[in-house]
Amino acid sequence: MNSENGVSDDFRKRLHCTMAFIGGYIGAYALLNRADVFGNAQTANLIHVAMSIVGTDFFDLFVRLGGVAIYMAGVALAVIWPKITKISVHYLAIIVDAIAFIMLGFFQKDMDIMISLYPIFFAAAIQWTSFSGVYGYNCSTIFSTNNLKQFTMAGVEYLCSHDKKFSHKAKFYGSVLITYHLGVACEFFANQSFGIRSSWLGLVAVAVAFVMVAIEQGMLSGLFVTVHSQA
Repeated sequence: MNSENGVSDDFRKRLHCTMAFIGGYIGAYALLNRADVFGNAQTANLIHVAMSIVGTDFFDLFVRLGGVAIYMAGVALAVIWPKITKISVHYLAIIVDAIAFIMLGFFQKDMDIMISLYPIFFAAAIQWTSFSGVYGYNCSTIFSTNNLKQFTMAGVEYLCSHDKKFSHKAKFYGSVLITYHLGVACEFFANQSFGIRSSWLGLVAVAVAFVMVAIEQGMLSGLFVTVHSQA
C-alpha cells in the first residue's frame, strides 16, 4: 500500500526498523554507561519516585520527578507538533535524537545518573510517540516487551491456523526485534573503544533515518527524478 507521497508500507517498515536500531543503541548506551539504568522508559523511575516519597529522600525525588516531567514534555511536544506546523513529526524525532546523542558524549562519567539520562528521556518519549507502528500494528521502537509478546502471539497463531496474516505479523515484529538488538550489539562494541563518547557514533544511524524520512516525505523525489532522467 502506498502513501500520498508514493512511499510503500514496506519502506515505512524499513524506516521503523532503522528507528528501532536507534532505540536499541541509545538504550544500551544508558545501561552500559549509567549504572544499568534503562533510559528509554519510565517504569523503574516511577517506582523509585514512590520509594523516594516513602523514604523521604527529597533530593532523589526532585531529580526523578524532573525525569518524569521531561518524559511527559517529550510526549506532549510530539502531540502538539502536528497542530502547530506542517513539518513532519518524524523530522522532529530524528533531530531530537541527534541532539541527544551529541549531548550525551559531553557528559561526565561521574555526574548524577538520572540527570545524565534527561536527554534520553526526552528523545525516547518523542520517538515513541512519533513512530508508533506500521501496517496497522502498534510497535515501539524504544523497548521490546510488547514487541516480543506480539511476535510470540502471532507465531503461535500461525502455527495453529496457518493464516498468512499471522505470518506477516510475526515477521514484522521479528524484524523490529532483530534490528533493535542489532543496535544494542553495535553500541556494546562501540562502547568498548569509545565509552561515553560512543553516543556520537549513533549519529550515523540518525543520518540514515533522516534521509529515509526525507524520502518518506517526498523531499527527495525531485532529485530521484533528475537522476533517473539522466541515467
